[in-house]
Amino acid sequence: MTDFTPRALATGVGSVPHTNPRGALDQMFENFSEFPYWPQLPRRDFRENFYTEMMQDMVCVQVDLPHEFIGAVIDDSKMTQAEQFYARYLEDDPNLFAMQPDNAMCLYALRDEHARLNNARWLKGQMAGPISMGLKVVDQNLKPMLYDDVLRDVLVKHIARKAQWQEQFLMDVAATHASPLPTIVFVDEPSLALIGASMVALNRDDVVRELEEVFAGLRGLKGTHCCGNTDWSMLLQTSVNAISFDAYTYAENLALFADDVKKFLDRGGVLAWGIIPTVEEQIAQETTASLVARLDAGIALLVKKGIDRDLLYERALITPACGLGTISEAFAERALALTRDVSRTIRAREWQVQ
Repeated sequence: MTDFTPRALATGVGSVPHTNPRGALDQMFENFSEFPYWPQLPRRDFRENFYTEMMQDMVCVQVDLPHEFIGAVIDDSKMTQAEQFYARYLEDDPNLFAMQPDNAMCLYALRDEHARLNNARWLKGQMAGPISMGLKVVDQNLKPMLYDDVLRDVLVKHIARKAQWQEQFLMDVAATHASPLPTIVFVDEPSLALIGASMVALNRDDVVRELEEVFAGLRGLKGTHCCGNTDWSMLLQTSVNAISFDAYTYAENLALFADDVKKFLDRGGVLAWGIIPTVEEQIAQETTASLVARLDAGIALLVKKGIDRDLLYERALITPACGLGTISEAFAERALALTRDVSRTIRAREWQVQ
């Protein structure tokens, strides 16, 4: 595995409010040329919604594009559909689970960006994870798919194949680079913030096992993102190489798990500090200097717990706290620029990198 020491490089989380793929990619490359990713465009088409984009051909799932609704329909055909799925799954061909261009316009557009990828050091992708997907999509009785034993197993394997396909797509793009370009696929799980909530029955061991089933199919670097508070020890003990979190809000919560953070960093893990807010009012009032100070304060909490300061900065990425698809283009672009500028300030201060 290529050494993964990003030294506070900046990258994005996922969605942006733009509807023009060219404009979205222009913004992405302007701010994240060393760690590019493919922006998701949920306002362009409901098929690029965080949940919808991965559900094509999923057993029992229907997407209502005119009404922008996704749901499961459970009927007598469920077992037949599941058997057909397992037949496809056992062919061990991720191309059978390919995302279509309408579900990932900027991902496909990356194939034509050879020149603008010249400065890249890593190439990032992202997708919804099985736990969040399984809680979000409900059947006609409002029962989440995650609570159906058959659909839960199918969903985990469906996401695993989708992740393999996306990774191979990114690797094919990366292969056009002048030098070897590692990839990283983030399997995002915002719903892990619901662990411990009385209305959600999530077994920690089951969650870890199902995430690891997805991670096990990936050959390159792998990450996960949770934009709420959760039991961070659970994610820190998985095999992921990077954990992305809302550091603007939850840095103190992460510091409660300092022992697990230290073990994670010692084995080569990276923390993606989501230090740039995604709420318009907060984006408007923050500056590069205020966000650098906020990041330094969050890292200081872990240093006080005995974690090496230099290691924390070396194994850091700088990102927005979450996707930006729900805010205006102007505020999203300000957030992306702040992400870039916080990264540049930290890198200039710590390693004299311009």
